Amino acid sequence: MTITLPAEQDGFLSRLVALGRFASAQEAVAEAVRRLETEESLGYLNPSPLTATEAELVYAPDAEWETIERLTAGRARSLA
Repeated sequence: MTITLPAEQDGFLSRLVALGRFASAQEAVAEAVRRLETEESLGYLNPSPLTATEAELVYAPDAEWETIERLTAGRARSLA
């Protein structure tokens, strides 16, 4: 596989290799892909959709917050 990186990323990899962090740019890219794979598998970037029960809990009416929102909206109108 051949990959072309932007100059700044290529320079970053070169600096990592020069500092001895990695033996080669290929090793650095392989580590980056491993980390991305781990992140993806943990679901941080692609969380599963809410279940119906979870959606109900999240979006259920909340009388206390609705009161706060009404009071806050009224104050905002009076400042305009």
